[in-house]
Amino acid sequence: MTLLIKKFGGTSVGDITKIKAIAQIIEQSKEAGNEIVVVVSAMGNSTDNLNKLAESISKNPNRRELDMLLSTGEQVTIALLTMSLNEYGVPAISLTGSQVGIITESIHGKARILDIKTERIQNYLDQGYVVVVAGFQGATLSHTGSMEITTLGRGGSDTSAVALATALGAETCEIYTDVPGVLTTDPRIVPNAKLLDIISCEEMLELASVGASVLHPRAVEIARNYGIKLYVKSSLTLSNGTLLHSKIEPLALKRGGLELTKTVNSLEVLENQTVFSISSLPDRPGIAAFIFETLSEADINVDLIIQATHDGNCNDITFTVGGFELTKTIEQCKLITSQLGGEYNFKTNMTKLSIQGAGIMGRPSVSADFFETLSQANINVRLIATSEIKVSCVLDIANIPKAIRFVSEKFKLSDKQIFINPVFEKEDQPEVRGIALDKNQVQVSFRNLPDKPGVAASICLALAESNLIFDTIVQSERFTSFKTKDIIFTMNKEDRQKANNIFQSLTKKLEGSFIEDGPAIAKVSAVGAGMAFKVGTAGKIFRALANKNINIEMIATSEIRTSCIVLEKDCNQAVKAIHSYFELEK
Repeated sequence: MTLLIKKFGGTSVGDITKIKAIAQIIEQSKEAGNEIVVVVSAMGNSTDNLNKLAESISKNPNRRELDMLLSTGEQVTIALLTMSLNEYGVPAISLTGSQVGIITESIHGKARILDIKTERIQNYLDQGYVVVVAGFQGATLSHTGSMEITTLGRGGSDTSAVALATALGAETCEIYTDVPGVLTTDPRIVPNAKLLDIISCEEMLELASVGASVLHPRAVEIARNYGIKLYVKSSLTLSNGTLLHSKIEPLALKRGGLELTKTVNSLEVLENQTVFSISSLPDRPGIAAFIFETLSEADINVDLIIQATHDGNCNDITFTVGGFELTKTIEQCKLITSQLGGEYNFKTNMTKLSIQGAGIMGRPSVSADFFETLSQANINVRLIATSEIKVSCVLDIANIPKAIRFVSEKFKLSDKQIFINPVFEKEDQPEVRGIALDKNQVQVSFRNLPDKPGVAASICLALAESNLIFDTIVQSERFTSFKTKDIIFTMNKEDRQKANNIFQSLTKKLEGSFIEDGPAIAKVSAVGAGMAFKVGTAGKIFRALANKNINIEMIATSEIRTSCIVLEKDCNQAVKAIHSYFELEK
C-alpha cells in the first residue's frame, strides 16, 4: 500500500463541478489500494476576496484577525470535497491545519512550519479514511499558552503538502494545477511553451523565486532538503507532468525544525579573480550584447556580471573573470572601448566569497547577517550579487582568511562545508531551461554610499528587522575622483511604501547618500544548470533583447541564473525574445 500526498490548487477546486471531478480522481486512486492525504487551497479567488473584505474595514488589519479570516477559505474547500467523497462512497474526513497538528512559528501571515504531529492523521489513515487537509494554515502557541491560528503566506498550500509528505514519510508529493506541469515559460505569454519532463530543485528554486508561479520556493526548498520526489501535474489531463529532483544528500528530519533547517549549508571561495569595470558606456540597447559577445569570441568565461549604475545617458558594467584570463580580457576591453567609448579599469588579486543554501533570499536576515559579519571583521565588500540559493561578494584577497573564519563561525559551518576553489563536474544540461517573469517588482537605488565596511550590512539589517524581503541585490563602484558605491536592489511593490521611514533614516546616517526610485520595471530571468559551463550564454541573452530593441536597466547573475531588469512595457516581448532565441519551444 502506497501513501500518496496530493495537493489541488485554487483553480483546480474553483467550483462544485471541479470539486466533484477531483473527488472522482481520488476515488479511483483509493480503489487502486493507496492511502491518500489530500491538501487543498481555497476555491478560486476566495483568498483575494477575503483580503478585499478586510481592506474594506481597515487598510492595515490586525495580523491575527486577518489570519482568522483568511484561514476560512480552505475550510470551505475541505468540507465540500469531503462531502463529495462521501457521496461517492469514499470514507473521508476533513481537518484544518491546527486539527492535523501543523505547528508553526508565532508569526502571523508568513509563519514557517516547525513540526507536524502526525498521530491523528495516521490514525485516520489506518482506519481507511482519505484525509482532506486545509492547506496554507497551521497553529502556534501564544505567550498565554493558548492555541492561535496562523497562515503560511503566499503559496502556503504547496508548502503544507510537501511538509506533510516529509512528516509522514511519503516518497512523493503530487501538486495538481491548471497547467500540465513546469513549462519553459508562462504559456499566457508564449503559447507554445514546452512542458519540461524533469528539472532540478535548484533550477526550480531560481525560477520560482523570480516569478514562476507554478510552485512556491518554500515547497521546493522542503522537497530539496528532505529528498521528496515532487511532481507537478495537471488536474485536467492524464499527463505525467514534471518531476523535480535533487542530488544533495537528504537531511534527517528533526523535531521542532521542519522548515527551520540550517539555511546556509556551505561556504565557497573562488580565488585569483579579476574585477573589470567598463564605465561611461552609452545607455542603449545592444551595448551589453556587444561587450559579452566580444568576450566570448576570445573564449573568456565570465562569472559575475553587474550592471546597475546609471548616470544620465551612461552606465557602467562590471564583471569578473579568472586571473589566468587577465591578458586576453585586457585586449578585448581595449577593443570594446575603442568602438563604444568609455574606459575600463581592473583590479587583480580579488576573491569571490559565497554562502549557499536553499531559500536564502526568502530569509532577509541571512544576507543581513552575512554582511554584518564581514563588517564586524572590518572587511570592505567590493561587489555584491545574489540569487535565491547564493549570496556572493568580491573581496580583496588579503581579507579572505579572516572572512572565512568569521563567516564559518557565524553560520556554524564545519571544515567539510568550506570549499576553496571548488571544481564542479561538468554536466551536459541546457544553458537555459526556463524563463520567469516577475512584474511585482520596483527598483530602488542607494546612491553615493560611502565606500567603507558595514554599509551593505546596515541597509540589509534595517530591512530585515521590518521583515521586508529584498531581492536581486547588486553593488557596484563608481570610478570618480571621490570613490563611492551604489547598492541597487528590487523589492515587492507593496513593500516599497512600508520602507520609506527606513530609507529616510538610513540616508541620514550614511552621509551624502540618497534614494532613487527607478522607472516601472519587471524582472526577466533565464535559468539553466548548464549556464555555468558554457561560455557566452549571457551574451546570447543580451543579444536576444537587443534584437528587439529592448534596453537593459540592470543585470544580476549567478552560476545558473541571469536576471535582466527591463522596462515594464517591454517585459512580455523580452520573455518571447529569449524563449525564441534559445529555441525552447523545440
